[in-house]
Amino acid sequence: MTSATNKSYQEKVWLKHYNDLIAFQKATGKDYPRSADNSPKLYHWCKNQRRFYTKNLLAPHRAELLNKLNFRWNTLHHSFDKRFEQLLEFKKEHGTLHVSQVKYDKDSEMHRLSRWVNDTRRKYNENRLAMDRIIRLDKIGFVWNMEDERFANNLFKLKRYFKQNGHFDVPQTGRNKKLGEWVAQVRCRGLVKKHYINALNDIGFEWVGKKKRLQKAKSTMTNIDLKTKILKGRISAKKALKKVV
Repeated sequence: MTSATNKSYQEKVWLKHYNDLIAFQKATGKDYPRSADNSPKLYHWCKNQRRFYTKNLLAPHRAELLNKLNFRWNTLHHSFDKRFEQLLEFKKEHGTLHVSQVKYDKDSEMHRLSRWVNDTRRKYNENRLAMDRIIRLDKIGFVWNMEDERFANNLFKLKRYFKQNGHFDVPQTGRNKKLGEWVAQVRCRGLVKKHYINALNDIGFEWVGKKKRLQKAKSTMTNIDLKTKILKGRISAKKALKKVV
């Protein structure tokens, strides 16, 4: 095979992948294949184009053709921006940044968002997350610690329960069972972190359960009745003493 023939063959192969990318975009609405998509050859071909482009090894006419498809030369920034926008939409819809992996199917976009959240948190803990991204996430109230996230999620549910029911005595049965168990645990054991306590105090949380509140109220009323009886007794005794005198 001559050099010219080999070049022609390589160009033919490249154009085939290029046309596959066009077909992929039309069929999926995505601008490029991800690793999770069922297009491993096209996925790796796109990765190679980016690598060649970065090293100035990609022919100009090929780069021009890819630019016509709005080809993503740097997917890292694009991926972060996309997930960041998804997270904002999730917060707008659900009122929280808590994205559960259990709640969504493994192949769903929300499950991928949840994995991205966990991966972002891991990079932060390993000091591998860029400062500009940390600042952007801090501004929307991103939770960096899983314990903080669990508390934030329970706090959100507790606020919603109070809004619907007018009290914090969540039953430990039915659809609010887990929240009720958490409330009971908080009342029984308390909380270590001061900002958790402050957050609950800010919403007017009652640290004593209904049963204990009733017992305390009953005890208080009994003491009041007893004091009243003693006071009445003293008054009667004084009146009787005056009559004798």
